[in-house]
Amino acid sequence: MDETSEILKAFSVDDLEKLKILLSLLNGSNQKEIVTLRVFADEYCNFIKQNRSKAYHVSVVYTLKYLTDFFGAQKSIRSIGLRNIENFASHLQQKVNRHTSSSRGEGYRVYFRTLKAAFNKAIEWGYVNENYFLKVKLPKKQKLAPVFISSDQLSAISGQIKNEIVRHVVVFAFYTGMRLDEIINLRWKNIDLGNCVITVGDENFTTKGRKQRFIPICEEAFNAIENVELRMQNEKEKKIISIESLSNARDYVFCKANGERYTGDHISQSFKRACKTAGMDKRIHFHTLRHSFASNLVQKDVSLYTVKELLGHSSISTTEIYSHLNMDSLREAVKKLDETPSCVLPLKKGEKSVVKIFRINSREE
Repeated sequence: MDETSEILKAFSVDDLEKLKILLSLLNGSNQKEIVTLRVFADEYCNFIKQNRSKAYHVSVVYTLKYLTDFFGAQKSIRSIGLRNIENFASHLQQKVNRHTSSSRGEGYRVYFRTLKAAFNKAIEWGYVNENYFLKVKLPKKQKLAPVFISSDQLSAISGQIKNEIVRHVVVFAFYTGMRLDEIINLRWKNIDLGNCVITVGDENFTTKGRKQRFIPICEEAFNAIENVELRMQNEKEKKIISIESLSNARDYVFCKANGERYTGDHISQSFKRACKTAGMDKRIHFHTLRHSFASNLVQKDVSLYTVKELLGHSSISTTEIYSHLNMDSLREAVKKLDETPSCVLPLKKGEKSVVKIFRINSREE
C-alpha cells in the first residue's frame, strides 16, 4: 500500500485525471461520465474568455473556484446531484455574506446565476444530463429602489475629484447613462458631433446586451467632451487641430496623456473616494450615475420604453425598477380617492353614515 502511495505521488493532477479516463474506457464507460470539475472549469473559463467581456471572465473564474473548493477539483461533474447543489447553495450564501458588506449581502445570487449558465453549457457539451442549479429555489429578497443622485450632488462629488479626465467621465456618465466599460472604451469615431449622437457598440467593443444603441448628446455631456478636446489641444502646444486629427492622435475619448485607457477600477475607486470626501451615502457607487440618468428622465415624464432604449436594456421589466419615481402619476392615482362619486350626496352636519344592503331585484333592505 505504501509503495502504491509513493507511485501515485509521482503523478501530477493531469496524469491522474488521464488515468481515470483510461481506466473508465477500459471498463466500457463513456469518457464524458468522468469529466472532473477542474477540467470543466478550465474549459468553460477558456470559452468565456474567448466570447465574453474580461470582467465577466474574471467573475466566472471566481465563481467556479467556489464550486471546486467545495466539492474538490477531482469531483466528477456528472456525480453532482440536486442534494449536493442545495448544500452548496447554503454554503455559498454563508461564505459570500461573511466576506461582503451588509449592503451587498445578496452577492451570492450573482454567483449562482453564473453557475446556472455554466451548467447549461455543460449540458450542451454532454457532460451532464440535467442542470440542478435550475431546480434550487433561493430565498426571495426584498427589492430595493436604486439609489440615485441629483445634479447638485454630482457637483459636490466631482468637485472632490482631482484628475480632470476622471471628473469629465463622471459628468459624462451622469448625463448619458452609459456603463463604465462603455465609456472607457468609447472612441472618437463613435461620436458624431455634427448630429450630437453617440454610437455605443461597434466591431471593437461589444455591449452587454450585444446590441448597438444610439444616445443623443445633451449640453452637459457635450461640454465634457469639449473640455477633453481642449485639454488635448493644449497638450499639442495649443495647435488648432480637427476632430479627425484628434482621432488619429488619441483613439479613445477619455484616456491618459499617452493615449492609454484608464481602467474601470481606477475610475470607480476615484469616484468612491470622492463620494466619501463629499460625505455622500455609502451606497453610492459609479453605477449610481447610470441609475441617476434613468431616474431623472422618469421624473421628467419620459416614458419607460424610451429610457429602456437609451439604457440598452433587453427587457422592459429591467427598466420598470424606475417606474415608482414618477410621483406625479402616483399622486394623481391616489388623489382619486379624495373625489366624491357623483351618485353619493355629502352628509349633512350631524348625520351619520349608514351602510345599507339591498337584495337584488328587490326593494327590501
